[in-house]
Amino acid sequence: MKGSRLQLHDVVFHGVVTVNTAAGPKRVLKFSAAAVTIRDLKMAVPVGPQIQHIDGAPASTSTLRGDNITLYVESLTGTLSGVENIPTPPVLRLHLTPDTVPEWLYDTIGKLDLKLQLSLNDADIDQAGQTGGKLVIPGIHGYGTPR
Repeated sequence: MKGSRLQLHDVVFHGVVTVNTAAGPKRVLKFSAAAVTIRDLKMAVPVGPQIQHIDGAPASTSTLRGDNITLYVESLTGTLSGVENIPTPPVLRLHLTPDTVPEWLYDTIGKLDLKLQLSLNDADIDQAGQTGGKLVIPGIHGYGTPR
């Protein structure tokens, strides 16, 4: 899943967990959020001999809202652009995986269950799974391409 801007509302980091997937167990980052917004959403999922794509309309904002949103993330990459709705200079490029979690995130923020407002530009998320919430994609467009 990619987007030009990703906003995580009331996001809480729950640490590194192992989830079962069709490809076997995977270590992932576990986050919960009250809502997620993604500008210029583009998703791609391998299905058999194809890659299935789902895109939102250009310049649209897709939303994930509802109860008990949990994200199981293999990697999260983006340029930090805001914390607690305060803009930050675009100088910190994050790349989070279960093996590269910074100590400040895992040992401090993760243990306190802080609810944060985070914004990332040029975000790229590889998800292993997600539960809860309802995803709304304005101008949804789906298509397949060969692998």
